[in-house]
Amino acid sequence: MRVVNTADILAFESLKADERTLLGLFKELRKHSELSAYLPEVCRLSLRWVRLLEGQPLRPRALLGKGMIVVTEGSGEVIGGSPRSVQAGDVVMVPPGGLQGLVGGAPDGLSAISIHLEELDESEPRWDTPCLCAALGRGDSADEASPDRAVSPVDALVEENEVHAREFAGSPLMRLIRSERALRDDVKRRMLGALQIWSNAFQKVLCARVVFESHPGAIAIAERHLADEVGHNRRLSRMHDPRSSPSWDRGIAAASSWFIERMGSASTEERTVLVHFVIERCADVLLTAAQQVFPDSDYFATHAEVDAEHFKLGYSLLKGFPGLDLGPLRGALTEGWQMMNLICQRISDIAAGDGDAAAEVPAGGASPGELAREPRRELTAVLDGLCGGVM
Repeated sequence: MRVVNTADILAFESLKADERTLLGLFKELRKHSELSAYLPEVCRLSLRWVRLLEGQPLRPRALLGKGMIVVTEGSGEVIGGSPRSVQAGDVVMVPPGGLQGLVGGAPDGLSAISIHLEELDESEPRWDTPCLCAALGRGDSADEASPDRAVSPVDALVEENEVHAREFAGSPLMRLIRSERALRDDVKRRMLGALQIWSNAFQKVLCARVVFESHPGAIAIAERHLADEVGHNRRLSRMHDPRSSPSWDRGIAAASSWFIERMGSASTEERTVLVHFVIERCADVLLTAAQQVFPDSDYFATHAEVDAEHFKLGYSLLKGFPGLDLGPLRGALTEGWQMMNLICQRISDIAAGDGDAAAEVPAGGASPGELAREPRRELTAVLDGLCGGVM
C-alpha cells in the first residue's frame, strides 16, 4: 500500500500562457509518475463518498481489483495490511487483494472518495462504448486545444448526442443486459423476440427514408445504408424461433410509427440526426453490450462494427451542410432519443417478463416479420401506411 500526497503532483493554473486563467488549483494525477503507472488505461470505476466521524471505522475488506482513497478533508488512519496516518490531500493506492479500511481521526474525522478500479480485458466486449466521434473532424493537435476553441454546430450536436447516449447506458434495458438475469434462457428468448419487433420496424424506417429523401448526397447515403441493413432482421430471426415470441407490441409499434412518419415530414438534416445520430448510436451501445449475453452469435458483433460506420456517414453528411440551424436539430435529437427510450423500455419489460405482455398480430393480418421477408412488399407496406394513415 502506497500513499502519495498531492503536494508532490505538478500543479497548473492555466492551460497556456497568456490565455484564459483557470480558477483554483488543478493537479492531474497522471502527471505523477507513480500514480500514472498505477492507474489502468481502461477500467470501470466505482466511486463512493465516505464521511467518518472521529473514531468511526470503515472496516477492511478484500478488493477484487485495484483501489484508491482520495482524502478530501480532515485526517485519519488507513487500517488493514499496513496501517498509516493520512490527511487531506493524500491519495492511497491499494493493490488488488489488498485490505482497505479507514478510521476517522481527531477532532473532525475525515471525508474521502473511495475508488475501485476494475480493469477490463480489451479482448472482451464492453457494455459502454467510447464516443465514436471524439476524433472526427479534429486535427492531431486536439489535445492542446483551448477550452475556448470554436466548436462547429455538428460537433456541438455530437457532444449533446453523447449526453443522451451516456444516459441510455444507464437505462433499465442496459442494466438488465449487464445483469446475471440476462443470461437466463427465458429472458434471452424474450429479449430476442422484442428486438425482432424493432428490427422489423427499422427496415420500414430505412425504406421510408429512401422514398422521401430528395438531397442527392443524402439519397446516396440512405440507399447505401439500406443496402447495408436490408435482411438483418432475417438474420436476427435465425437466432430464435419467431413463432414462440410476440410479433407485435403496441408500444414498439407506436414509437416506430413516429420514426417512419418523421422520415416523411422532417428535413434532410433532421432525418440524418434521427437515423445516424439517434438510432445508430443507440444501437451501438445496445448491441455492443448484447455480445456478452449472446457470445456465440456474430449478429451483434457485426452490428457493433457497422453501426459506428453508419454514425460516421451521418456526421460527414451534416458537415457538408453550411449554416446549420441547431434549434430544429436539437429538437429532433431530443425527441428521437425519447422515442428510442420508449422502444427500449418496452424491450426491457418484455425481456424481463414485467408488465403487460406484447400482443400477437390479429389473426389474418401479416406480421411485421412476414412483411420484412420481401423488400418490395415491405416498401409497399410503408407507403400504404404513410399515405393511407394506417400502419
